[in-house]
Amino acid sequence: MNRQCFKLFAIASVILSVGPPCLAGDEKAHKTDLLAVVRGAVDVLIEHGTDRWGDERTAMIISILDRGLLVPPSEKMPRAPAGVRGGDRTNAFGSNANVQQNLYQAMFLLSEITGEPRYREAAAAALVDFVRKTQSPATDLLGWGEHLFYDLNRDEVATASVGGEPHPPIHEMKKKFLFWDLLWEREPERLEKFARGLWEHQISDQQTGDFSRHARWEKHAPGRGYDFTKEGGYMIDVWSRTFAATGDPPFRTATAVLAGRYLGKMNSRHLLDYDSVRKNYCNNGHNVTLAMECHQASARFGKAGDGETARLLDKLAAEIDRGFLACRHAPGEPDQGFIATCLTDSGDPCDREGPGPGGYSVLWGMGYGKQTTAMVALHCYHRSRQLGETPQGAAYRDLFLAAADRYCETSLPDKSEKIDVWAVEPALAIFLEVAAYRATGETKYFEAAERLAEEAVQAFFDRTSPLPKASLLSSHYEAMCGPDTLLLALLAVHGQRQEPPWQVPITDLER
Repeated sequence: MNRQCFKLFAIASVILSVGPPCLAGDEKAHKTDLLAVVRGAVDVLIEHGTDRWGDERTAMIISILDRGLLVPPSEKMPRAPAGVRGGDRTNAFGSNANVQQNLYQAMFLLSEITGEPRYREAAAAALVDFVRKTQSPATDLLGWGEHLFYDLNRDEVATASVGGEPHPPIHEMKKKFLFWDLLWEREPERLEKFARGLWEHQISDQQTGDFSRHARWEKHAPGRGYDFTKEGGYMIDVWSRTFAATGDPPFRTATAVLAGRYLGKMNSRHLLDYDSVRKNYCNNGHNVTLAMECHQASARFGKAGDGETARLLDKLAAEIDRGFLACRHAPGEPDQGFIATCLTDSGDPCDREGPGPGGYSVLWGMGYGKQTTAMVALHCYHRSRQLGETPQGAAYRDLFLAAADRYCETSLPDKSEKIDVWAVEPALAIFLEVAAYRATGETKYFEAAERLAEEAVQAFFDRTSPLPKASLLSSHYEAMCGPDTLLLALLAVHGQRQEPPWQVPITDLER
């Protein structure tokens, strides 16, 4: 048997051993064995996706694979799912730790569920190698985010090409740093350098806090004017964690300067412009994520004895709450949704390009700059949990439950509708229904979660591979579209089915 035939035989054996979706043999015989689906996908990613290319081996896991052959795309990159820009993708050998952190969460959970340490060991090793291999010697920023990744074949930080030209090496935190605590235990010096790098090389003006979400990774070249609130929240998260660990004053200063900047930009409607360049345009979803990060950072500063910074962060979060809750959200209405983006001056919905139609969240069909109703609803869920039994907490709770009711009546589009749904979209809807069930105890929500999980398995998995598709109309695996979040959501449903149930944390990575 030649090598190619042997390889194809081995892949077929993997597929037959784990799926198509495996059915449980107990009283839930008509329900998919979701644990088997998740475990089969993760096993394949560990075996076939862990770095085995180039001259140097690492523990990092690749972000894109041919689902049939379980290898990187051989001739050219597969067509991007709808709404994915070329400059946001990895290349064929790219590993982007920032966008696949929910994969690592699923791996840690699998070790807890199965008792097999190999899953958490593989996840921890991938994260440690990522920090060690991708930190810039010039800026201490990390090679991840929306435009950077680690090329496992060339053994270096790289960037995708746009129109045939290489994209500049731009650092941008697309997702928050979930595994800070784990990596602080193992690489504290590198993480402290990263926190300083954000202050020294991402912030352009340390007096006013002016910055751009884009900064050069390989040299000091911070931008100005594109001071997105979501990315600002991620930096406040990093600085507050580093201050809590070190007590070093620059991290307090950095936090206070950025919080003060946003408070100074708040208008009389308690709404913030998306950035300092686009006036009269507000991203409500991003603003709520800033409030969430301020809340957590405030607790860290308060515990460290810095009440002044804690109060500043609480004030900013409260102002954001006032603005968001005053908008006329309608997540339960079929032709509306959350006002995800709006005119800052009026709170009226508007699309990303200006005061035209749009501005509402969508049930399905996520693309660049779009937010689904489930995504914003999960922001409301997490913020309601932070605020507890307060009027604001109750208002956020009402909003996320209205959205959960809407998804109770909604199914995934099928291919005939030609809506290219990313894998992360059903994941967010599943998590929303699980969250609503935990909050209320109403069985209709968990029934909806199970139904959506079954629909997602049928739509994103098939007999050709144990890996989920990147999107409904794609045939490859690509981390940018959140297939790892779908794996985590399936684990959440599996856990809730157990007696007694165990609870997978509701993810807040997707924003």
